[in-house]
Amino acid sequence: MTTVGPGEGFGEIALLRRVPRTATVRAATDLELYALRCDRFLPVVTGYPPCAREAGSSVESMLDRFRPGGPTDDQNGQQV
Repeated sequence: MTTVGPGEGFGEIALLRRVPRTATVRAATDLELYALRCDRFLPVVTGYPPCAREAGSSVESMLDRFRPGGPTDDQNGQQV
């Protein structure tokens, strides 16, 4: 489980990869959310090459955390 705080976001994998979301989010307190549609998000992120590279790298890193044998799994495939 990951906890995010004020000013942080989630859902970028689904936007960058144009796939269904990869996480379920549950609020621990009242909050105000802002939604970005893919057609607004992608041009901003991918339209500037350094930003596009960083976004791709970040997504790969996030996905590796949950991939069997990824950095958070021990040698038996158990999440640590």
